[in-house]
Amino acid sequence: MPALFFSPVLTNGGIVIHNKGHEMENTGNPIRTLRVAAVQVESQPGRIAANHAHALPFIKEAVADGAQLVVLPELFACGYVPNADIWRYGETINGPTVSWLRSTSQRYGIFLGAGLLEIENDDFFNSFALTSPGGELLGCARKTRAEVYCFRYGAGRHVIRTDLGIMGIGICADNHFSDFPGAMHQSDVDLMLMPHGSPMPYKTSNVISENDIVETVEKALSVPGLYTDSLGIPAVFVNAVGTLQPMAGLLGKFITPETFRLRGFSRIVDSDGTVIARLGEEEGLIVGNITLDPSRKTFRTPPDHGGWLHRGSWMTRNVLMPVDLAVGRLSYAVSRKRRRAARTSVAEKIL
Repeated sequence: MPALFFSPVLTNGGIVIHNKGHEMENTGNPIRTLRVAAVQVESQPGRIAANHAHALPFIKEAVADGAQLVVLPELFACGYVPNADIWRYGETINGPTVSWLRSTSQRYGIFLGAGLLEIENDDFFNSFALTSPGGELLGCARKTRAEVYCFRYGAGRHVIRTDLGIMGIGICADNHFSDFPGAMHQSDVDLMLMPHGSPMPYKTSNVISENDIVETVEKALSVPGLYTDSLGIPAVFVNAVGTLQPMAGLLGKFITPETFRLRGFSRIVDSDGTVIARLGEEEGLIVGNITLDPSRKTFRTPPDHGGWLHRGSWMTRNVLMPVDLAVGRLSYAVSRKRRRAARTSVAEKIL
């Protein structure tokens, strides 16, 4: 079977483009250098307070190295758990993780962003929050192409305005569709933040070849560069590491912990396409200077392979995924367990 593209359980919800009236002319803005950090960590499922504490030494090290902006992975707070068990770890936007982000940002005088499982009413969202050096919540983006058995797709903002510039927020699979660079261009973003929790194959099987493993890693590594090439802006790609929890749905029969794991490979790419810093498959921190140069901003039409930025398995994308999407959406919509879990808000009671 051709490569099974990572983070494949996606919705087909469209991208909502914000700030359409925002002027694209930036020639009066100065060229700026920004020091950014990506923290690649392994989060323990459901251990929210422990995950906060585990990331703190990396954040302190980034601050000591002069980082102004520190980015943590997708679902950092509770861990990437692509099944209904994750509902036990939800929290509101005023819950423990955003409170921790705000206090940590203020304590160290940095912009700090991280993924969390957000509850609103009876729904769960795969979200990413960003806070300021003053301890203010600047915004929260919700994943659009979310794992439909677990989350409601977010049709809201994919940009957060800050004193550093306009941040484009691409949560994992959102980055891998050909419409997303155009949405970021129309929002005039200055920097892409790409928090991921991307399972990649690490072991061959009856359906995964050695070539599939190599191709999947190459696709992951190329993602930030595709955005810098298309938009002329820097990108911070930060992926989680560690054991993959069982995945719900039909695709979960193929994407299993026995052959897939969260493999990292985080990197910082400057607006000219230069890879400033990179990590392998272990926990770690990278810090580097990126250039926000309005004269580099552009728009080059990105690759389009049936709506994706990369080639992939025709069978997976055109047969397995549509079936899985339909079943997953229905399963989520009718789930009483999901509604009970959202109302209980366990995470805020166990901390």
